[in-house]
Amino acid sequence: MKRNIYLLFALWVFSANVGCTTNFDEINRNPNEIDEGAISPTGMLQETLYTGAEVLLYRTWQLNGELIQYTVSGTGNNSYHRYVITNSVMESAWSNLFKWAANAEAMRRLAVDQQNVNCEAVAITLKTLYLSNLTDMFGEIPCSEAFRGSGENLTKPRFDTQRAVYEQLLADLEYANSIYDTSVAMSSAQRDLLYGGDMMKWRKFNNSLYLRLLMRLSNRDREMGIAARVRAVFEDSAEWPVFTSNDDNATFYYDEVNPFVNYFGNILESAFTTTGRRPAEQIIGMMDAPGDPRISIWFKQASGYDGWKGAESGKEAQESDNSGVSLLNKANLGDYASPYSHMKYDEVLFIFAEAIKRGWIDGGDALAEQYYNDAVRASIRFWSDVNKTGNPVSESTVERFLANIPYDGTLESILDQKYVALFWTGFEAWHEYRRTGYPALVIGEGTQNDHVLPTRMAYPTIAIKTNPDNYAAEVARLQSVFRGADDMKTPVWWSAEAVRKGIE
Repeated sequence: MKRNIYLLFALWVFSANVGCTTNFDEINRNPNEIDEGAISPTGMLQETLYTGAEVLLYRTWQLNGELIQYTVSGTGNNSYHRYVITNSVMESAWSNLFKWAANAEAMRRLAVDQQNVNCEAVAITLKTLYLSNLTDMFGEIPCSEAFRGSGENLTKPRFDTQRAVYEQLLADLEYANSIYDTSVAMSSAQRDLLYGGDMMKWRKFNNSLYLRLLMRLSNRDREMGIAARVRAVFEDSAEWPVFTSNDDNATFYYDEVNPFVNYFGNILESAFTTTGRRPAEQIIGMMDAPGDPRISIWFKQASGYDGWKGAESGKEAQESDNSGVSLLNKANLGDYASPYSHMKYDEVLFIFAEAIKRGWIDGGDALAEQYYNDAVRASIRFWSDVNKTGNPVSESTVERFLANIPYDGTLESILDQKYVALFWTGFEAWHEYRRTGYPALVIGEGTQNDHVLPTRMAYPTIAIKTNPDNYAAEVARLQSVFRGADDMKTPVWWSAEAVRKGIE
């Protein structure tokens, strides 16, 4: 299969070029191997897109939903919603995200060598997507010296401050925005599983991601000038085109048949739902009472139970009662052709609504309310359009729901509905909670980690063993600057907690 051919090449590029991931030691290169420069950068695109998306899709089910009370898993005490997260889980996220960032970097170098600006820009957008999730999960990571292993023999890169990482990520997205050539389609457009070679949509994704990362730094506006940069994007759509409808969403619409299928297509429904994940009380409570029409798209009622019921997050296993608890709707979330989105139009609208409410953009509560309402509408419309288990959601149903969750002039109302809309979108809800503290969550008595919702992931053992000196320096920095340890209770730099503690 073509996909397997691309995978073999992608894995070779990764092993030859990674300087900060699963192997910091020198990797010898076979002189008889294929010359990287002889490969078209589009030859790497399909697998970098497809498997990179799998990395985040799997983990939104495995971990994000458990942390942020979208879902509750298992019957034993060693469950992620109880904050029992093993080193292997952290290592898998670390290695896989670095792996696909490395492949995107290899694609970028090929594109530069072959003077293909659109492939260069796409590679930068993807590399930034993967690296931003890494730094948001772990905090300070190797960045400026990363991916320089075989070429420069830099196999033990230093850890950069999170501010420095973000400065680099934002600069990269700004550069990519400046070089996208939207007058032409990407060559070999069939390999572009996301946008089919439409470079304007890629540019919009790049700049929408830029907005996401800017808003991630909302607590660091004083140091980073975030308000002015968000306002610039809002006021100049020609210079900074972003998503303007659901047609622009960074969504994978998978096929019904292999090889381009949703990761969970081959997973038994029982492993996906009953013994895998069930909706949590938090999300069910926020959706059921006001009549959110997405509830029956994402979830389904338990057999013989008339109504919606969520599982208790963080509850001791022996005290949990799953009778009547609703299930995930695998037909819409985990079927062969179920879509997965890196980012959607509603998130852009919520970002602008928040920026307006913060006073970064003129317009006051009237304009904030408009963006809030349009964000909710966009989210519902997206899910209604991909729903395979019910009728389309009518406009009157949407408006009745909005009447039940009116914008009340607070950031909380915006961020609560953003939380709902971010369901099934990577780690975004967990990142947002640490940035804002919303929604208000009840931490169960059965949780570990001193009943602290994890503020970051600890560095995996493989990173410690392969880069011991730089890891030791980073631990010393965590102790001196963040007043913490390499654990799940030390805040990341951009978080609300770090600002409250006066961490610079």
